[in-house]
This record gives sequence, structure tokens and C-alpha cells, in this order.
Amino acid sequence: MSVYAPILKGRLPSFLALENASEPVRCSIRPIIEVVPGDGDDDIKAVVRRLARQVRRHGLRDLDLAFDAAPLGQRFGGSASMEALHLLDAELGASHLAFRPVLHLDDDPHDLEEVRHLVGTHHLGVCLRVDEPYVYSLSDSRTLLEQLDAVGLPVDRADLVLDCGRLRDVREALAGLTGPLRHLRDHDWHSLTIAAGSFPGPEFFDGRPRERVLSIPRKEAALWTHVCRRWPGLGYGDYGVDHPGPPSDGLRPDPNLRYTSAGDWRFHRQPKDVKGGHGSFHRLCRSLLKSGDWPLEGPAFSWGDQQIALAACEAIGPGSGTQWKAYSMSHHFAVIVAVLDRVLPGTASAADVR
Repeated sequence: MSVYAPILKGRLPSFLALENASEPVRCSIRPIIEVVPGDGDDDIKAVVRRLARQVRRHGLRDLDLAFDAAPLGQRFGGSASMEALHLLDAELGASHLAFRPVLHLDDDPHDLEEVRHLVGTHHLGVCLRVDEPYVYSLSDSRTLLEQLDAVGLPVDRADLVLDCGRLRDVREALAGLTGPLRHLRDHDWHSLTIAAGSFPGPEFFDGRPRERVLSIPRKEAALWTHVCRRWPGLGYGDYGVDHPGPPSDGLRPDPNLRYTSAGDWRFHRQPKDVKGGHGSFHRLCRSLLKSGDWPLEGPAFSWGDQQIALAACEAIGPGSGTQWKAYSMSHHFAVIVAVLDRVLPGTASAADVR
């Protein structure tokens, strides 16, 4: 089975979905957690402590987690990411929780000494995340090998992720990846994953009908399928049911579910109640259960589907955006792992990789 490496924002929906994942999902998934600050955060320590608290609270000890603190560097300055990894080591190490640090090509070479310490402590290797603008212009593997040498690791202790970011055109991305993959496949990486995201940002939904189900193509599934026809065995990465950009804090969305199906997301949405409440989520869930999107396994398919079924009969409250995204992500994880488990890479159609 191919590796599944979703790139997830370090927020409550991700942790709820991971906490409640089935055993097959927990055994197959290797999440990359982005350490993202909130709109009001002005202290790195507060961000890291909140994240570490959630990791401990939601029982993620047995998951193979990688943490990417680069988003903190964009808010607090270049050294913030390494400072955050150091703080995470202290916070999680006290609870005997190991993790893989994420490296980027533009990391300061002087900061890699901190990573060398981390990999020596946790013994899980590293994740090399090659993102834009480097992902399509990686003419050789030299820089990656130099980074690994700086942190004292061989190639087979590194998970390499080629992250195409926001995916607009599958053919262009495929053409851009061809050159790098020719030489990267010559090395014995612990895993080599193609990642991308095509779920739109919140602005996409402005002005669209609220009671109509939207189909949004999952372009990253099509990209992975095309790449694996030429280079079988590559890992699959995406952004779950989220967009690749920074978190959209402060939004109060209408009741919705981002329901992974076939080669699309099926975006189910209902307007808020007359008084602005979320009671219409119950109606949304009843509609989903009657639709062709509902899995044959029913509520047994994932924890998220169990919650949707309970909401349909009003056995639980309607929740809010946090719960809706967690339910959607739980279903998404189950779909991806089930498909990767049964698809022979290189023979799948775009519709198979759901």
C-alpha cells in the first residue's frame, strides 16, 4: 500500500478526526501537522503549548507525526520555526511523544543543528518538504542530500514530499514533476510522496446557492494517478478537506459537509436557521443519508459518518464548523486509505482514487 501523508493544519478538526480514526487509518496515515498561529497569537510559546496540549489530549501517541513549523516563521520571523521545534521537543518529550521535524530547502543551514539534535533524540528521521517555488525546478538531488548530511541522516531515514501546493492545472503540474522525479527516484528514500491541494478557499462559495450540492474536482487525485502510471509506488498527499492557504479564522460558515466521493468533493450546505442557529445541519445530514454519496457501509465507514448518522436522527446536537470539518475529514481519511489499500498504483483511473 502507498503511504498517505495528509498535510493538516494544527487545529481541533484535524485532531478530532485523527483521534477517532479507525485502526486501518491509524496504521496507514503519516500526517504532516502545520504549526499555525491564530489571528490573535503574538507569542510562539503560547502557540506551541496549545498544540502540544491538543496532541496529548487527543491520544495521538501511536501516530507517526511530522511537525512543520514554517508557518510560524512567516508570522514571527525566520528563526521562529526552529524555536518552535525546540519547544515542541520539550513539551512532547516530557510525555514521551516522538515526532519527525519537517525541513524545507530554504531553511537556514545554521538552524539545522537543532534538527540534528531532534532526530538524535526521537530516532524517527525527518520529513523533507519541497514546496513552491522549488518543487518544479529541482534539477538535481544535491541540496537535499546536503541537508540530510547536515542533520546526520542517510537517505533511507528521510520521507520526501513533493508538495505542489494549490493545484490549478493537472497537466502543468505533471509536466513540472517529470524532471525532478527522474533523478529523485534514483535514491532509496524512506518514502517519496506527491502532495497537492485543490479544495477552494472560502471566497469560492460566496454567492453560490446554499441548498444545492456542489461537486468540486479533486485534482490532486488525478495528478497522483497520472504520476503513478509512470512511476508506480509513490505516496499520496493532500490537504484533507481544506485549502492549502493559511487558516480562515473568524468565519461563521453555514452548516456544511465537505464529503469526499469518487473524484470529487461533494459540498453539502444548508442556510442557517432564521435566528442564525445551526439546526439545519440535522436536515443536511438527513439529505446526505438519502443521497448517492452515502457509503454502502453506512455509519460503520468512519467515525465522521457515525456522527452524521446520529445528527440525522437528532441524537446529537448540530455542532459548529469545528465538528462539521472534523466529520468531513474523518470520512475523507477513511476513503483515501481504503482506496490506496485496494488500488494497484499505475493502474488506477482518476475516479478510483477518491
